[in-house]
Amino acid sequence: MAEVLENCRIQLRDGLTEAVIKSLLDDLRAENVLGTEEIEEILQKTKTRTDQARDLIDSVKRKGRKASEILLKCLEKRDEHLYKSLNIDRHLAIQETGATSSHIPITTDKPKTTDDVYKMDSNPRGLCLIINNKNFENPKRERKGSQKDVDSLGKLFKKLGFLVEIKEDQTASEIKQLMIDYSKDARHADCFVCCVMSHGDETGVEGYDEQTCPLNDITSPFDGDNCTSLIGKPKVFFIQACRGHEMQSKVLVADGSSSSRIQKSGEISYSIAKDSDFLIAMSTVYGYLSIRDSYNGSWFIQSLCKHLEEGSTRDQDILSILTKVNNEVSRKEGIIKINNDEIDAKMTPQPSFSLTKLLVFRAPKAAASK
Repeated sequence: MAEVLENCRIQLRDGLTEAVIKSLLDDLRAENVLGTEEIEEILQKTKTRTDQARDLIDSVKRKGRKASEILLKCLEKRDEHLYKSLNIDRHLAIQETGATSSHIPITTDKPKTTDDVYKMDSNPRGLCLIINNKNFENPKRERKGSQKDVDSLGKLFKKLGFLVEIKEDQTASEIKQLMIDYSKDARHADCFVCCVMSHGDETGVEGYDEQTCPLNDITSPFDGDNCTSLIGKPKVFFIQACRGHEMQSKVLVADGSSSSRIQKSGEISYSIAKDSDFLIAMSTVYGYLSIRDSYNGSWFIQSLCKHLEEGSTRDQDILSILTKVNNEVSRKEGIIKINNDEIDAKMTPQPSFSLTKLLVFRAPKAAASK
């Protein structure tokens, strides 16, 4: 199990938030895995969140197999989404068979019953709203390359049978109002998809006016209380924006404001809606920058479009597709320029979900036969 922990090291290091690290340390103290002095050493104020995560992993790994098992069990309780993204069973299978391939198995088996899968046969399938903030009040903050993402998303979801609508350069209040308006739209069918691309920080995404629109203001209008027409239907949000100012660890641009701002600490300021059937796929983990190429678009959106288009022809569900996206994006490397300094670029997307069935996007038969 210690070997499994080592295999998951990078994902754990990049995915653990400060709040989860502290909760895990409390659990490990209660389980007598780590002592008070060891925990105080990990939580030194001079250490960054990344250093704390790294020291936590190393401290537990040194304790052996049982300690590693306890850590992973506690992680499943504290951050279920991160735990599932580690794909522990796959790592155990590789360990048992001696396999060395980094390839993630792809299932092409169709679900056995329609009860296992969300209905996706209306034409159009539903609405796909794309919000792209390319320009801002400060012209120096233009998000160059974002039109590539808009074009890729628009082409893909039209192919998948969605009615695509694009809104550009929206203020924070306009984004909030758009969500309310679309939640009341009479054209909802099998699924609602919303793609938001902008600058951002730990608290949400920025409008054209450089004010922040919290993620909860984007998702909550579509919960069961506010949007009855989508009860029991998937609500899917793809968010391309920075969630902080740290860089995970070649010229690219970061989807965030000046790196001189100080990262805020504490709990994540939003949570996934309590009602079921939401999928929120963030382009990066909490506290970190998100990478966008000035010519080729963002790492996350371009990988998403590629794998979703491929997967839709093979009846792959969206969570399997997003696992492939995570794998591809986390392996990319580059360099970004911040304040004329060149910094090594790495990132890992982070999906969260409360889906109750498999979500499989399929192109309508008429479109598929063209």
